[in-house]
Amino acid sequence: MPMLMRMRPAGIRQTHQDSRGRTWSVVVVPAALADNADAEFWRTLTPEQRVVAVHGCLESALKAQGKDACPETSKSCSSR
Repeated sequence: MPMLMRMRPAGIRQTHQDSRGRTWSVVVVPAALADNADAEFWRTLTPEQRVVAVHGCLESALKAQGKDACPETSKSCSSR
């Protein structure tokens, strides 16, 4: 059964663990509330978690382009 067919009603958080052991969390919200929900998600993360999340997105995007690895980047944060 396709994943979208099993989606729960709006506002209910779902989690899924993939074959690599990563846990994905999904919440379906109306399009009008999507920007606020997205901003709230990022606000709940620590600066370090944000860096790791963005780095993961970069890796996924590069793999989708057929590239094997990210260029050397530094996963460091500092607060002022």
